[in-house]
Amino acid sequence: MAGTSGLQNKLQAGIEAARRGDRVNAQKLLRAVIDADPNNEVAWMWLASSLDNLGERRQALEQALRINPSNTRAKAALDQLNAVLPPALGLRKPAPTGTGAAVPRLPDERRGGNSILIIVGVLAALLVGALIIFNLVARTQQPVPPNEETRSAILNTATPTATIDPTSYTATPFFGIIVTPANLPTLPPTFTPTFTPVIPTETPTATPVPLTSFVLWYTSVNEGESQPALFRMNGDGTGDQAVGPAGFSDIAVSPDQRLVAFVREATSDQNGQSVTAPELFVAPLSDLAQARQITALGSDTLAHPSWAPDSITLVFASDYDGDSELWTITEDGNNLLRLTDNDAADLEPAWSPDGSVIVYASEQANGPGTGLTELFSITPDGGQITQLTDAEGSSYSPSWSPDGTRIAFASDRGGDGDIYIMDSDGQNYVRLTVDDGSAEDRIPAFTPVGNAVIFASNRAGGDDFQFYQVDLNGREVARLVDPGRSVESFSFRPEPLLLAR
Repeated sequence: MAGTSGLQNKLQAGIEAARRGDRVNAQKLLRAVIDADPNNEVAWMWLASSLDNLGERRQALEQALRINPSNTRAKAALDQLNAVLPPALGLRKPAPTGTGAAVPRLPDERRGGNSILIIVGVLAALLVGALIIFNLVARTQQPVPPNEETRSAILNTATPTATIDPTSYTATPFFGIIVTPANLPTLPPTFTPTFTPVIPTETPTATPVPLTSFVLWYTSVNEGESQPALFRMNGDGTGDQAVGPAGFSDIAVSPDQRLVAFVREATSDQNGQSVTAPELFVAPLSDLAQARQITALGSDTLAHPSWAPDSITLVFASDYDGDSELWTITEDGNNLLRLTDNDAADLEPAWSPDGSVIVYASEQANGPGTGLTELFSITPDGGQITQLTDAEGSSYSPSWSPDGTRIAFASDRGGDGDIYIMDSDGQNYVRLTVDDGSAEDRIPAFTPVGNAVIFASNRAGGDDFQFYQVDLNGREVARLVDPGRSVESFSFRPEPLLLAR
C-alpha cells in the first residue's frame, strides 16, 4: 500500500509540475511513474502534454490509446499532430520494460539528422511552441468580451445539437431517442489531458466514512444582503462558518480539490456599453481572494457550472445566443464552445465522473417556452443526445453518484418537488422523498461515498431551505444541523484518502 501511495503522490506531483509549466520536472516524475506502471493512462496523457518534441508526444498519445482505445481526447490530439507530422518523425524503437512487455518507452534524448523530414518537424515544433507561449500569456489576462466578429463566429458555428419536435415526438420511457448529427464542433486549439486521478486507488473497505470527514461548501443570502455569500461546514452540518463575502452563487468544487467555480455579477464593456451581468469565476480553494473572471459574455443568465473529471474544462448554461444553451470553456478562460443549439432551454448540466457524457435538463421533449423539462445526456463532442426521463411535470437538477452508475434528480411529477434516483441510462427510478407534507425538495447531491443523498427542503416550514439527508432506499430522512440560513447551492469537497479506505 505504501508503494501504491508513493506512486500516486509522484503522479500528482508530475501533474502539478506540468500544470505550472515546469516541463523538466514533469517529465522526470511522469517517466518514473511509467517505469513503475507502464499501463498508467493518466501518466502517459500528462507526459504527452509536457513534451516539446512532437514525435515523442505522438508516441505518448499512441500509448494512451493502446491502454484505453476510448480516450477521445488522446485521439483528437493525435489527429491534430498527425496532420502536421510526417509518419516517422521523432519515433524511435520502443525500449522493453523490466517485465519484458513491449510497451513503448519515450527517449530521454532528442534525435539528430539533417533530412527534410527533420526540418519540417522543427518548423512544426516552433509553430506549436509559439502557440503554447501565446496560450500562457493569454492565461494571465482578464477575459475580454467577444467583439462582434468573434461573437458572430461563435454563434454562427455549426453545432451538433439535434432538436426534438414536440408535434412529432412520441413519448417513450427513454428507448432510443438518440441523435447523431453529421457535423461535429471544432476541437479546442490547445491540447490538455482528460483525466486527473483520484488518490489513492486502494480498494475501499466496508467501513462507512462519516459525513464529518467531508467538507460541504454552500451559498446563502445573509440578512440585509442581495447576493449570496459563501459558507462551509462539515458534511453532517457541524462546524458552520462564513468563508467568503457576498457574490458567490452556483458553486462547484473541482474533482482534484484545487479550485472552486462560481457565478458572480461583473461589469464589462459590450459594444461600447457598460453591462453588469452574471459571469463565471474560478478561484483556488485555498485562497478565494485570487478569484479569476473567465467569461465576459454580458448575457442575462449564466448558471450551473460543472467540472469535467480533468479539472480543466467546465460546462455551464447561458443565454448568450438568445436562449439557454450549454457551453464549455477551459478554466483559463480559453476555448469557449457552444455545445447545444436549439430553440428549447437547456439547463443545469452535470458532467459524469468518467467524462463520457453530460446530463442536463431541457425543454426539447415538450417544446420551447413550456417550462417543462426532461433529463437528457449529451456526449462532450455534441455528437449524441439521449433522452433519459419521460414523466408528467418536469425532471431537473441532475447529479451523479461517485461511481457514475446512478443519477439523483428532482421532479415534480408527483405534484411537488421530490428527490429521485435512477440508473445512469434512465431506467429503474426510485422516489426517495415521500410523505413530506407537500414540501419542496430540490438540488440533490450524492455524498462523496455514494451511500446517501443530501438535498435542500423547506419541509421544516417557512421559506428557508435546509439540508436533509436520505438513504438510497428512501426509508430514513434526517435533517442536518440547521445553519440558520436558507441554502441556495452547495458542493462537496471530499477527502480522497478517506474515500479510498
